Amino acid sequence: MASDRFDLVFYGVTGFTGSLLLEYLIKSEYANVTFAVAGRNVDRIRSTLVAVGERCGEDLTSTKIIVADSGNPASLAEMAKQAKVIINAVGPYRLHGEAVVKAAIENGAHHIDIAGEPAWLEKMEMKFNQLAREKKVFVVGACGFDSLPCDLGIHFLKRKFKGDLCYVETMIQIHYGKAGYSISSTTYDTLIHGLSEERIDELRRVRNAIMPEKMPLSEFKPPKRSTVWYSPETNGYATTFYGADKSIVTRSQYFDFERNQRRPVRVETYFRGQNCFWANAQPLWLGAFRNLVQYSWTREFMKKHPELFSFGMFSKGGPSREQLNQTSFTYWFFGQGWNEKLPVDEEHSSPPDVRVVTRCVGPDPAYLSTAACVVSSAVTLLEDGDLLPKPGGVFTTASAFGNTRIYERLAAFGITFDVVKDGSLKAHL
Repeated sequence: MASDRFDLVFYGVTGFTGSLLLEYLIKSEYANVTFAVAGRNVDRIRSTLVAVGERCGEDLTSTKIIVADSGNPASLAEMAKQAKVIINAVGPYRLHGEAVVKAAIENGAHHIDIAGEPAWLEKMEMKFNQLAREKKVFVVGACGFDSLPCDLGIHFLKRKFKGDLCYVETMIQIHYGKAGYSISSTTYDTLIHGLSEERIDELRRVRNAIMPEKMPLSEFKPPKRSTVWYSPETNGYATTFYGADKSIVTRSQYFDFERNQRRPVRVETYFRGQNCFWANAQPLWLGAFRNLVQYSWTREFMKKHPELFSFGMFSKGGPSREQLNQTSFTYWFFGQGWNEKLPVDEEHSSPPDVRVVTRCVGPDPAYLSTAACVVSSAVTLLEDGDLLPKPGGVFTTASAFGNTRIYERLAAFGITFDVVKDGSLKAHL
């Protein structure tokens, strides 16, 4: 890439998450990288630069501002021509994301995002993977908490497992402080769009296009769980997690099988509720929410009142700094497999009998960890080119970064992966 490009261009810096991404870069050991910021409204961008500068003790008023709008392809092309890596924080991505990906690839810029939208992410691979390969650029989706910790967590477990790993059950556990917590309404809007349009996403067709070969998955599957079930290992009640993690991991497993001839694993994802009541309430709320967003009049009303329809889980203002600082997460990975290692196309005859548990821990997942994951991903694209899969393309985080130094970069931000050695999780809860 031309040396006159900025290392990073932050697109969507005025949003709650976008400004935090910039803040995390400036406060990190990577503050020497060159960067610019981009968006539609110059006045709002300048105000954001002042606010972020005050939080960081830096004068950012001379930062290069690039005017770019997802509705104006020419402006996106000009932005991409000035970037080595575009960090795209403008969502919902199904509404605003494709034009940015297209401009990045056509103009030779790498692209990362914080999308948690499986349909959009998979469509980007279907539409642009070949072009990205030809241009030798990398498009890496879901680089925030959706879904880097899960994707790299299973990659980590796979590396640590001495024999053949059969399947993994994952469990997200969020630790809240006394100040409580809320999520920005931008995520709420993304959820509304995703649930209201899932019938027209044609996911089966897209998945057949990007994963045409049948993976040699074991006939031994994870145990069937009820809608809400008690997890003795985490001492809490769990329910299915319907985020992007399973979709992302499945694509990573396909890549690992197709490119590296490694045995793919099955995965089931779960969320540990704060107590039995909330574990039972979550699927009931999601079912009601999915039904309500199918009608345009209720959908528009819901968009205007995120606090009301989410019982305070989402808010227009997002979380406070006190809430962010008091929140953390543990991501558990329960792997089941065999000590023996067979050729990838040979099936084990007996049920898996070896269990390995790993975990990922970090600060507030939705924002602080997301910022850490994005900065780590962006720097990895800048510095680890020799460790990335050649020649380029549209990737998940594990397929792009699995052999890089990203684990060390994440650890510097407090996001760590380790093996639970003592066989009991109680000491780690």
